[in-house]
Amino acid sequence: MTEDNDAASRYRAPALEKGLDIIELLASSPSPLSLTAIASTLGRSMGEIYRIALALEARGYIRRDRDSDYFVLTLRLFELAHENPPTNRLLSVALPLMEELATLSQQSCHLAVLSGARVLIVAQVDAPRPMHYAVRLGAQFPLAETSSGAVMLAYQPEHHRQALIDACIASTPEMADTLPERIKTILVDGGERRPSLVVSGVTNLTRPVFDHRGGVAAALTVPFLDQTGLSVDADQAETAVAATALKISAALGWREERQSNHLAV
Repeated sequence: MTEDNDAASRYRAPALEKGLDIIELLASSPSPLSLTAIASTLGRSMGEIYRIALALEARGYIRRDRDSDYFVLTLRLFELAHENPPTNRLLSVALPLMEELATLSQQSCHLAVLSGARVLIVAQVDAPRPMHYAVRLGAQFPLAETSSGAVMLAYQPEHHRQALIDACIASTPEMADTLPERIKTILVDGGERRPSLVVSGVTNLTRPVFDHRGGVAAALTVPFLDQTGLSVDADQAETAVAATALKISAALGWREERQSNHLAV
């Protein structure tokens, strides 16, 4: 046994690990799961899972449907993330500017952050029009499936960026031929404008938001839905997204000259 493995063995917390396993499983599941399904998927006995699930339910991290006895993840973790000071700062700065952007562009807009190898929507503002496309607050997506994820990926420090690219390609091998070039294009263009990979008729207009250290803190996106009667076209909306992202970045303390060389392709 190596020294690292020995240390990991000494400091293991089995009950905590089981709880995290349950949370991560429910987070990745598209539908509620029974305790039997949870235990089977995790390779655990019902006895191991039962008390942990009850404790998570009592603390509000998971919820049980009283009719089916199936469990789902609650938004408790999402709420905790919003109580984190950096997230609070980001949202307090971004939301008023996003309201202005939605009015100016006549489109909805959303703000996303990285959550591991996924994208998490932490803020969303509806368009002022009766018909619009919007992404649900709290929704999560695979990193390279969205323009938000691709833009944040592009602006990661080089070593972290490559690790994330490798992970994306490992899970979706067909991206091997397109993702590296997509990243290069984003860095040249300063963001991404492309048809949505998942919703027909929507064009994503995305720009990075930087923090005071010059690192990417979030990505701001207008999912542009062309409609009759719009007085704003996609070019004008894209300009508004870029300006708003710069305003949010500046309010977070970002200065262009602080961007580090690690963003080089």
